[in-house]
Amino acid sequence: MEFKINKQTILQALTKIQGITGKKTNIAITSSVLLTAKQGLLYITATDLEMAFHGTYEAEIIKDGAVAIPSRKFFEIVKDFPDEKVIVKELENKWIHIADKNVEYSIVGIEPDDFPELPAVDGVELLNMDSETFKNMIEKTVIAVLSDEGRAHLAGVFFEKGVEDDKEIIRMVSTDGHRLSKIEQPIEGKKNLSLKEGVIIPKSGIVEILRILESGKTIHIGCKDNNFIVEKDNEKLIIRLIEGEFPDYQLVIPKKNKGELRVKKGIFLMMLKRMSILSSDKYRSVRFKIEKEKMETITMNPEIGESKEVIDVDYTGDPIEIAFNPRYFVDVLNTMESHDIIIKLHDEATPCILEGDMDPYFLSVIMPMRI
Repeated sequence: MEFKINKQTILQALTKIQGITGKKTNIAITSSVLLTAKQGLLYITATDLEMAFHGTYEAEIIKDGAVAIPSRKFFEIVKDFPDEKVIVKELENKWIHIADKNVEYSIVGIEPDDFPELPAVDGVELLNMDSETFKNMIEKTVIAVLSDEGRAHLAGVFFEKGVEDDKEIIRMVSTDGHRLSKIEQPIEGKKNLSLKEGVIIPKSGIVEILRILESGKTIHIGCKDNNFIVEKDNEKLIIRLIEGEFPDYQLVIPKKNKGELRVKKGIFLMMLKRMSILSSDKYRSVRFKIEKEKMETITMNPEIGESKEVIDVDYTGDPIEIAFNPRYFVDVLNTMESHDIIIKLHDEATPCILEGDMDPYFLSVIMPMRI
């Protein structure tokens, strides 16, 4: 095998797979990348047995062949390579020579026949989506995924197809038991998404999807067997789904509220950040005293001290005193485009609903804390 390829082309591909090949598994070859050169194209494949990446790139193929190379070392070599063209050549006994006119490396390759086979996902029906739209949906839901392997059904984002107001939609939902994020998106054009019931995409897979998304690009998503597939141009990501039943999230979303608070995002966000300064793992709550035109926040930490702040708000409802973990609000606000934030409240024991004027089809539910 021998090929010549543009440095930036192969570097971008290798960057996208480091999260996959960098994981520790019981099979050593999964830390390698499979390079296959044939018919004028270079194919790059990586897998950790839970996820797989496959990309096709233009290259000058001098001799067809295949070899597996340690992914991290190959990435580091290419990243700092001095020339804009990288020449890769297979020598005897699977040694790999990487060179230009001034620098050269020889590293030990691995027998490509030992590389795991990828799941068969050919022929799957795919839905076309704007890359930026899908990225927005992911960023708004990944923040609420539970980081607890003991409850695997909450360790991912729930993805389903549904109908709202006679329009077909896709919906993504996540929860860690203390908060919930839900976002929907109407399906435009062809609706080639075969999804009889919802699936759970693991957080690790969601993170890898973000690596391959590029603004202005169209992506194609779908499900087959126990796999979620994302295709973009010449690249494909295959993610093994989490087995289990996602909780009935509709039961968590309050159906009634007695008061509605409106506040400027920038003012609210900075206040929350200031109130978080004195918080700790043991003392995390901030008390909110909400009246018609003002909201007072109070942080009390016996180990450090206390802080208070008052901001102007527009509130319709009876005065209420309620406590929340401010980090949950900060996480959500950082993903929102809205300038005006709407918080719907019922009483001090009922979760609040957070929405925004420029974030359609999205809501966040946050559980209160004991005062």
